[in-house]
Amino acid sequence: MSTEQLVVIVTRALVLFVLLIVAAFTDIAYGKIYNWLVYPAIALGLLLSVLGQIVDAGRPDVVDCTMGLAAGGALFGFFFLRNWMGGADVKLAAAIGAIGGLWFFLASLIYITLAGSIIAVTILIWRGRFVESVRNSLVFFFRPAKLKKAMDDAGTEPVMIPYGLAMAAGSMVAWYIRYV
Repeated sequence: MSTEQLVVIVTRALVLFVLLIVAAFTDIAYGKIYNWLVYPAIALGLLLSVLGQIVDAGRPDVVDCTMGLAAGGALFGFFFLRNWMGGADVKLAAAIGAIGGLWFFLASLIYITLAGSIIAVTILIWRGRFVESVRNSLVFFFRPAKLKKAMDDAGTEPVMIPYGLAMAAGSMVAWYIRYV
């Protein structure tokens, strides 16, 4: 492996880890994942894929990273359109796909979902809303309009889950499994 190839591979990992750590921190501390973080990460991911292809650093290549960007944006965009997730989470998913490529994003998705579930259940238990949330989920599955009206009438605020933390944890686990 040449020095140029190693530089691209290590830089890609550093960009990914800095993105994930800062996103998790800002999501926990401020309830936000900032555009100043995700947009440069997307650009760097695509740029590193071009450089990696030039120096023959292997996968992911430009097509793979572009498909990862599109898959992350589209899948999480669907959740955003359903009001199940914030727009920053969509951009973070797109950035993960742009840096790691399609197959890395899809592998990460398994661990992101698992981490998100653990975090959500923990927060719901901590706030004493687990049973209520399970009941509401069942109502939502069978009669979503009835749940919306009941929540509006009760003035119940939804519990916010810092999904940036789940995305960071899941992506780091996927990276560890793939590369270590």
